[in-house]
Amino acid sequence: MSRDRFNFWGGIAAIGLGVISVGLLLSKNCMTKETADIIGKIVVAVWAVAPPAFFWIDWVYFCNRLPPDEQEVARHTHDLARNIWLGLLGVMTLGFFKIV
Repeated sequence: MSRDRFNFWGGIAAIGLGVISVGLLLSKNCMTKETADIIGKIVVAVWAVAPPAFFWIDWVYFCNRLPPDEQEVARHTHDLARNIWLGLLGVMTLGFFKIV
């Protein structure tokens, strides 16, 4: 699989899972507390593990063969994507497990 294809399908999966995750968060008041807690734990766990694993695979298996200028672009793209990922992870965590 090429890096372009890997990133394309990873992006499609992230968008799809993001929409599903936000939908679950918005509908948590229609669930029992126990169900919402279980779904929240699953959603947060997936978002805590999957994106870093994706970035790691992309960097280790694809980016190590790129020329230095393209590696810099990939690094910048990973930084931007990481910020979006952390924002979504924070929203999911606070939304499902509000501490206050």
